[in-house]
Amino acid sequence: MKKRMVCGILAAYLCLLAIIFSLQNHSRKIPWHERYQVICHALGCTAEGVGLTNSREAFVYNYTRGQRVFEADIQITKDGVMVLRHDWDSDLGQEEAFGWTEDRRGPVTEEEFLNAPIYGQYTPLTLEDWFGIMETHPDIWLVTDTKYSPEVEKQFRLFVDTAVDNGYEDVLSRVIVQIYYKEMYDEVRAVYPFENILLTLYYIGYPLGEAGEAEALKDFMAGNGIPVLTMPSGWWSEEIEKDLADSGIKVFVHTVNDGAEARQRLTEGISGIYTDVILPAEFERWRQETKERESVITGD
Repeated sequence: MKKRMVCGILAAYLCLLAIIFSLQNHSRKIPWHERYQVICHALGCTAEGVGLTNSREAFVYNYTRGQRVFEADIQITKDGVMVLRHDWDSDLGQEEAFGWTEDRRGPVTEEEFLNAPIYGQYTPLTLEDWFGIMETHPDIWLVTDTKYSPEVEKQFRLFVDTAVDNGYEDVLSRVIVQIYYKEMYDEVRAVYPFENILLTLYYIGYPLGEAGEAEALKDFMAGNGIPVLTMPSGWWSEEIEKDLADSGIKVFVHTVNDGAEARQRLTEGISGIYTDVILPAEFERWRQETKERESVITGD
């Protein structure tokens, strides 16, 4: 009797493990843009409300609040190390530590970067640090913001080497490369076969009214399996919405920190947002409310 009971418990345990594995496997197969509608901009605001830090504390705070897709700004130090930082001009409370003056600013070394807490209290991250975080948090994604560069292949070779050389190649399947113009697709893919790519328009603009250009943009995205288009929130318009109708393209707008603006954009047809502060649960609630209102209006 006791033996049968033990066998029954073991069988139930194994069955439960099989169900969990099956659910996890199914979850991995769902494209990121079908699962998530919120991208946490620059790792989000810290608990104190400070934005654009790209810091460890910002990640931890926003991860615990439900964020899973994180956009990070990426720069290269003077000694050739990729780090999470928006630019080499902004102070972030590090001017003295970096030895900067009003007239002389620019890249610092990795050591200088890591030894200067952001605003005296937040921990800077190298790209290797971030890949380590992705390794220990298998449910998070990275959207890259590498800024415009005339040396894309060199830039992304360093990006990939940082992962591969440190044992983090597996996390590249959860990297969403943000490209700034059509030619960048081939430049990036020449380095590594990234599975996830999106196209942002803040560098080239939307070709509204340009004969054949909008169709060429849509054909480019469809032909290369790029499902997401991003643009500044203020660019979104009824004309662009009509232009993209029936294309299957999902549009994310940035950077939206006001709930009223997010709800308004949802009624206008966008799929998602980049934000410093809005949580996925909030956005999903607004999305469902929008769908319910539209159902009432249409009678569906």
